[in-house]
Amino acid sequence: MKQDSDKISFAPCDCPAGHLITARSYLVDRFVPDCEIIELPAKKSGGGELSFTRRTTTCTSPDKSRQRLARLRRVPRLQEVKDATLIDFRSHVPQNWAHFLNNHLPIFFILAHHTGLNPSDALLILPANTPPHILGAARVFGLDTLCTDAPVQGHAIDFTSDPWTGIRSIRADWVKLPYAQDCLDRADIRDGHQGNLPDKAFISRRGTRDLENETRVETFLTQRGYTKIYPEDLSVTDQFKLFEQAKSIVAIHGAALAPLLYRSDKSRLEKLIELFPCGHMTDVYRVMAHQVGCKWIGVRGKIKPEHIQPAYDLKEPFLKYSLQSFEIDLQSLELALDMI
Repeated sequence: MKQDSDKISFAPCDCPAGHLITARSYLVDRFVPDCEIIELPAKKSGGGELSFTRRTTTCTSPDKSRQRLARLRRVPRLQEVKDATLIDFRSHVPQNWAHFLNNHLPIFFILAHHTGLNPSDALLILPANTPPHILGAARVFGLDTLCTDAPVQGHAIDFTSDPWTGIRSIRADWVKLPYAQDCLDRADIRDGHQGNLPDKAFISRRGTRDLENETRVETFLTQRGYTKIYPEDLSVTDQFKLFEQAKSIVAIHGAALAPLLYRSDKSRLEKLIELFPCGHMTDVYRVMAHQVGCKWIGVRGKIKPEHIQPAYDLKEPFLKYSLQSFEIDLQSLELALDMI
């Protein structure tokens, strides 16, 4: 990592080869259906630069629709802050648990570290509709927040990440900076095996990207010692603790996996089995697992007829079915558990 007065440059990180297990089909053998074991090639991830400057400025929400909403609600046209350093985090959907934990907070940690900002003097500006669990995560790190869609004037650290996703190569290092680590220790997140969190966890989802055969998957995993968890039923600190105290996690791809980035060297977590619908294949947590020292393997759900044609249109992104319910073949899941 190369640093100068107003810029941090970071190279792509290396991610080793991995494996993805598919549902049984006749694509392997026309007489006896079987799972495919796909070898994912080694790759590089992320890379870019973070530029920043300290100045007195007016921070404006980049979301035009939220600006209009603020006017309709008669939010004060300008809020002035005199006793804090502003960090405007109202872009790139900080209302999402994974975005806030994996993008915004790591950026804050490196900005504070590099500029000498005392985190107790910082004020994070977030959208007015930021949910409580995001504010709870900020409190874990002792950070004050202001939720507003109005312009805010004051002394600020302006920053630009180019590209935004480039920090994936370096953010695992930023969350290990002393301030972040001290906050996690003070929150007792790493204080041994405590509470009712399981050794083996099955992280499921409600509403979107949920399992059509969840009951069968839960029964299968229960027989192997796993306990089903919905992350929204856990406190903010317990969501972090789960990735310290569980030894094995099977999880549907989604924001619930975000605390993986904060896994410490003392964590008991050894392996992560990630379940994907065909409509949302991504390497975000595969790369992250490698960075934090956790074994990873992916399991892809069953292909649906509507997936086939757009999956081969390489000129357009395959996004339409990202939140679709899906079915996991138990044989592919069993194979993944054996292989990892």
